[in-house]
Amino acid sequence: AAARVAYSFDVELDSSRANWRARFEPNANPRVRLISPAREELTGGQRRAFDNYAAEVEGVSWCANEYMGRIADVRQVSETDTSVTYAFQTTPESIRDRNSRRFARHMRGEMTITKQNADITRIRIHAPQGFEPMPLVRLTHMEIVMRCAPAPNGRHYVAETITEMRGSAFGNSFEERSVERASNLSGP
Repeated sequence: AAARVAYSFDVELDSSRANWRARFEPNANPRVRLISPAREELTGGQRRAFDNYAAEVEGVSWCANEYMGRIADVRQVSETDTSVTYAFQTTPESIRDRNSRRFARHMRGEMTITKQNADITRIRIHAPQGFEPMPLVRLTHMEIVMRCAPAPNGRHYVAETITEMRGSAFGNSFEERSVERASNLSGP
């Protein structure tokens, strides 16, 4: 039952394309309310990105979730007194976003698990080599790092996600970094 707690939480996105703060309330309508900036201050693209986020978010993201049970080739790479780190291969079934599933073969992952309560504290997904996700687009660097923190029920949730991408699209170089944070979890 603890895993099914419908928490309310604050979410903050900071990137080169959008910066906003919102509150997710599982029983409210709408469930995601923009706190700042005012909706009128967002550009059309920022509004669409926020609306997509609001439509897709189902609640707090748990670090240990059904998708992590679908990874392959798990092997231990290091161990300390308090944790164990494993490397793994992503699979299409281990990736939540349908549009990104086709890139699974290019991605690798690492997860760190605590020995005390056997929960995930950190996940890193990266592309060890550059690849072309679509014609005329080349990613030379792709990394997603999720830092996990204990929710009020003790289970670890994704408190921070840092995504970094570098490459070129249609002959132009790009470098993007986004930071998404979830905080202030409260029960129903």
